[in-house]
Amino acid sequence: MWAIGLDLAWSPRNPSAGVVLGWAEDHWEVAAWEAQLGPDAEILAFLEPYLDAPCVIGIDAPLIVPNETGSRPCDRILASRFGRHHAGGYPVNRRWLRSFGGLRGEALAQALYARGLALEPPEAPRLPVRVVLEVFPHPAAVVLFGLRQIIRYKRLRRDRWARGLRRWHQRLLTLEAFRPPVRWPEPWREPPRGGTRRMWKAWEDQLDAAFCAYIAGYVWFHGPAGYERIGDLETGLVIVPRRIDG
Repeated sequence: MWAIGLDLAWSPRNPSAGVVLGWAEDHWEVAAWEAQLGPDAEILAFLEPYLDAPCVIGIDAPLIVPNETGSRPCDRILASRFGRHHAGGYPVNRRWLRSFGGLRGEALAQALYARGLALEPPEAPRLPVRVVLEVFPHPAAVVLFGLRQIIRYKRLRRDRWARGLRRWHQRLLTLEAFRPPVRWPEPWREPPRGGTRRMWKAWEDQLDAAFCAYIAGYVWFHGPAGYERIGDLETGLVIVPRRIDG
């Protein structure tokens, strides 16, 4: 069983990140990662080795966007529920996404649907499913980590960006004590030392992709008790985890 996360750049001009977790009897282990994925064909090539096996893919990008303008119902619900935590999203519509170069999430979801992956979460825990889900890391972090406000680490000055990323990294390391746990490899346990802005951005994207993968694996492990559906397949569907202790 594979749980895969994609931090999908809305513009194909920017790199995307992917992380693959493999199920190892009672925990997740990091099996593969790539922080510099380019065009859609490169992303699909990264996913290809896992698509015919049981897998659940969590993508941080809008996958169903029928509305030309305005916002989707699921986005309005998320803003209402999580806005006070600064975890509400942008109003998503087709016109706005075209300004970034196209509806990448929707195109990717359709390509995966054509390969036989469903666009809905599993109906029971730990089934051998093949599904792709839209996930949103900020609300998921609020729920799973019990945050009053999100950890800020995006679009900040270099010093504040680095501090925020280190806090986010430390929070992700605590997933080793969650149910199900994930075991991080040694190279992941320390933040980059020095390096360029591009290196730090790649690390940010890698961390976000890893959390998307964990959300997907969490949803697979717990089934309906461990997630909430926000929206529907007609107007847009976002899967938000529910915190289950013990």
